[in-house]
Amino acid sequence: MISPETWFTLYVLAQEGAIQRGAVLTTRRVGELLGVSQQTASRRISLCVEEGYITRLHTASGMIVEVTDKGRKELRRVRAGLETAFTPRDDDIVIEGNIVHGLGEGAYYVEMYTSRFEEALGFTPFSGTLNVKIRDESARQALNRMKQTPPLIVPGFTHEGRTFGDVVCYRVLVNQKAEGAVVIAQRTHHGQNILEVISPFNLRKKLKLNNDDLVTLTLIPLHLAK
Repeated sequence: MISPETWFTLYVLAQEGAIQRGAVLTTRRVGELLGVSQQTASRRISLCVEEGYITRLHTASGMIVEVTDKGRKELRRVRAGLETAFTPRDDDIVIEGNIVHGLGEGAYYVEMYTSRFEEALGFTPFSGTLNVKIRDESARQALNRMKQTPPLIVPGFTHEGRTFGDVVCYRVLVNQKAEGAVVIAQRTHHGQNILEVISPFNLRKKLKLNNDDLVTLTLIPLHLAK
């Protein structure tokens, strides 16, 4: 796992614009932003370069620093953790359902969308989906409430002449223990009472789930009050 010093260094560099483009900085300035000495700032930047989190180009006026895809991925992971921590518990949208067998197609589609899920959700999904059948009318109402909240949209694409449509994503906590996302594809063979859930984990193993087990999906709001 990335160290707190490293991710905070990435955060500071991102705040200075290095996540969108190359930012011209000096080690003295970075040290001021981090609240550390110039020497310590230099070491942290060098470590970030060695770990592949940033690129650095020395110039006459300082250095041009840019956060790499690997660095962005770590920042998204931290953001996702903070969103989870800040999720208000007094107004949760909780969907209850039962585990059911899938159609065996989840692994293929997750693989096709993996890089896009990483970009949108901040995690690399396990190959396969957890299929959850809506439990009752109360769960159906919760699902409708979820669909009224802002989603994350994973844009579609074309691969080898085949079109893959947009996917709507809602970040959730599964059984209040594991992060994941409900994914709703434009084209699906499932009925509206079946939800597909992706996660960085094999949820069946991590949560010791079997078919017909009851699970809860607690929505993590996309935009949280500050």
